[in-house]
Amino acid sequence: MKKINHLLIISMSLLVVACSTQHRIEQRTTEQNYQHATILHDQNQGEPIRFWASQQPDFLYQNSRTTNLHVDHQTQFSILALSGGGANGAFGAGVLVGLHEKGQLPDYSVITGISVGGLLAPFVFVGGETLEALPSVILNINDKTLIGKKNFINALTKDAFSQKDKMLTFIKNTYSDQMIEEIAAQHRNGKRLFIGTTHFDSGELMVWNIGAIANSELPQRVLLIHQVLAATTAIPGVFPPQFFDVNDNNEQLEEMHVDGGLATQVFFNPANFDYYKLSQSLGLTRSPRLDVIRNGKLKSSYQAVADKGIPLITKSLSSLTTLQARGDIYRMKYLSEIENIDMQFAYIDKDFSDQKKSRDLFDSHYMKVIYQYGYNKVVAGELWQTELPM
Repeated sequence: MKKINHLLIISMSLLVVACSTQHRIEQRTTEQNYQHATILHDQNQGEPIRFWASQQPDFLYQNSRTTNLHVDHQTQFSILALSGGGANGAFGAGVLVGLHEKGQLPDYSVITGISVGGLLAPFVFVGGETLEALPSVILNINDKTLIGKKNFINALTKDAFSQKDKMLTFIKNTYSDQMIEEIAAQHRNGKRLFIGTTHFDSGELMVWNIGAIANSELPQRVLLIHQVLAATTAIPGVFPPQFFDVNDNNEQLEEMHVDGGLATQVFFNPANFDYYKLSQSLGLTRSPRLDVIRNGKLKSSYQAVADKGIPLITKSLSSLTTLQARGDIYRMKYLSEIENIDMQFAYIDKDFSDQKKSRDLFDSHYMKVIYQYGYNKVVAGELWQTELPM
């Protein structure tokens, strides 16, 4: 009897914890209004600060006119797309720093980022000394910094097994007020920075116009950018989702956003922007350029897996992510061909075989090795590809 009472107390305690969230589902946007909700205090002046990937806005090109868009050396409209990949984001950091040091990094007109790519993107967007600080930021990431003390019971009863707000704290410390002011300045210079998150209830991709937010008069603009960066990396179950205060018909509601990688691993034309038409309207004769950095492989490695739950789940998720990324690249290649865009991409090839030395999600040794691998690809002139591995 005493044992049953103990079990009952434990069960009731878990139920109370699970129901103690401040974000009640009754506060959430619904299927009827989620596409119409707007960020609180957004007066919708000038460019939109965000938009659905499925809804084409006209703020870049309208009636044969363009906004004051930046063009690299006034000769070519260039786009950089950075994918997700977790710890493999160190590969992208190595590539970007290598290109910068070799004088081969274009001054991109548009930069997009998903998940860890969303964390890399602001450094490239601002450039200069900010970009040069990227290695010290990425290579000092570890589980203690981003996750803290792991609590797997919390993954069942709360929202994640990481310590609450560890990721958000890292982002606040990394993307300072000064850096956000520099993002605003680049936006005014005509560059655009788009970061994707997944609106979890609908599963749809939301694209955030980070430069427009930085350049806005929103009272919470800094916090909003920090939340977007935390959301785009919020792997469900690992990091807590981010909740955004929104308004619909004067009713204050909430949205829940998580890792953009759930919707897509990488993207370059949010809401189907016609970059070729944009390029022509700017009077450019060269086709637009699209560079894609895939922070991961594009073909699953052969691996004998034990017939046990965790190894099977881990391998399945890895394979699904690889296939998703592969499909995204195929889609981008197709769109680039029909829209006359010169596309090339970089990825982790089969010649990279190093494994993590620990069970950490962000293994420091592994990240340093894969950073150097990306850097060396640039030095050897073996970075860019135009065909996917068979």
